[in-house]
Amino acid sequence: MVRIFTDYLKGLGLFAIAEGLTRDTIPCPSAHDRSRNPHRSGVAWSKSAVRAILTNPRYTGRSVWNRQHKHETPADIEDVTLGYATTMRWNSQDKWIVSVKLVHTPLVDGDTFAQAQRTLATRNRTTPRRTPPA
Repeated sequence: MVRIFTDYLKGLGLFAIAEGLTRDTIPCPSAHDRSRNPHRSGVAWSKSAVRAILTNPRYTGRSVWNRQHKHETPADIEDVTLGYATTMRWNSQDKWIVSVKLVHTPLVDGDTFAQAQRTLATRNRTTPRRTPPA
């Protein structure tokens, strides 16, 4: 996980980081725990997995609650007896509840995490990315 933050703050993009981790045969999250991810191939890292790690404050050693909420919509507006379709939606960061005390050993410090969040917020899709070192 530290490598992901380090590479990202060095200027590598999500795709380049994912490619580098796959090339170096570092197991992706779904390969690491196959019993929890039988529906995923576990073959390679994805950009979304890298982004999920970069945006997860748990890597700072703190617990986080309220990152998502249930959103329910009627399955059929005309017939409410059919129940609801439930989807999970992300809450904005200002709604997250983050523990004050550390609950486990941090993998990245708070400043590194904050810098990654600022970088994620400012990078746009047209910014050229460097390829990972061989």
